[in-house]
Formats: sequence, structure tokens, C-alpha cells
Amino acid sequence: MPIDAHPLQNPETTLDKGERNVGLTEFEAPIVAAFADLVVLLGLPKSVGEIYGLLFATAGSLTFVEIEQKLELSKGSVSQGLRALRDLGAIAEAEPDADGTAAPQARLARWVATIELRKLIGVLLRERITPYLSRQDQRVEAAGAALTAMAAGLATDQRTMLESRLDKFQTWQSRARTVLPVIGKLL
Repeated sequence: MPIDAHPLQNPETTLDKGERNVGLTEFEAPIVAAFADLVVLLGLPKSVGEIYGLLFATAGSLTFVEIEQKLELSKGSVSQGLRALRDLGAIAEAEPDADGTAAPQARLARWVATIELRKLIGVLLRERITPYLSRQDQRVEAAGAALTAMAAGLATDQRTMLESRLDKFQTWQSRARTVLPVIGKLL
């Protein structure tokens, strides 16, 4: 398969050389595309994955401007992407230069990818999955209260079916709460 081909062939997540990111090397392009696909699946902007993928595929560190130029992203997209990745613990500011000087401005700061999977999964679980499960718990409770309130107006078979589905959803929630922390520890 050519380096710029992508198995999903989804224009929203494919990084074709002619389309964008012409500043990427043949090594960087598929890695950037892979992380772009992944973050889209997680509900994050594609540019967040592109930025992480670029930093992951770079041997050293990159500045804001270098990221902007290599990925051909807007300043706003780079700024928001770097902020989101920093908040997730997926990137860090590089150590000061060998001469001990640190960049005085955010756009001169140098960024590196955090490649510790356990840390990334932990942050993802803590910042995204746990709040999601908490919201779902509230929704299950609301659905249960609504079912109880309308139970008198339902036929027995309808009520039984809806109670069964609510129980099933509660079981899924319970399993997710049990399995996700274990997965996080394994990774």
C-alpha cells in the first residue's frame, strides 16, 4: 500500500500528500494519520491527533511554529490542540536547551510527546471515561424513576421488557466500572 494511502479511505481522517500536511516525511505521515483516526474515534478534533502523531514521530522536540508549518494547521488549531494534549498529559514541554535557557514565550516552547501508555490511559480514564460513566449513572436513575412513574399506564409485558432493558443497561454500566480500571492498570 502506498505511504499516503489509508485503509479507511475516510476523507475526514485521511492525510493525503496532495490534500494537506505536505511537510511530513514518509515516516511521519502514516503515524500522524493513525493518531488522527484514533482521536476522532474518541470524539476529539482530528488536529489533536495530528499534533500528537507528529510529536510522537519526531525524534526531538518541535515548536508551535514548526507544528503549524509541518501540519499546515491554523494557529488556533495548534493552540487548542497543544492545550488539550497538555491537559491530557499526552505532551510535555521539552527540557530547556543545553545552554540552560528556557523559551520565554509559549510559541517558542518546544514540545515532546509523552509515550508512557499507562499515564495516557490513566488520564483518559480519569478525564473522559469516569465522567461519562457518572453521567450515564444519572441517566439510568432518571430512566428508572420515569419507568416507575409510568408503570401503571403500561401493559405488563411492556413494563417487563422495559425493566429488563434498564437492568441490562445497569449491568453494562457496572461491568464498565469494573473492567476499565483493570484495563488501565494492565496497560
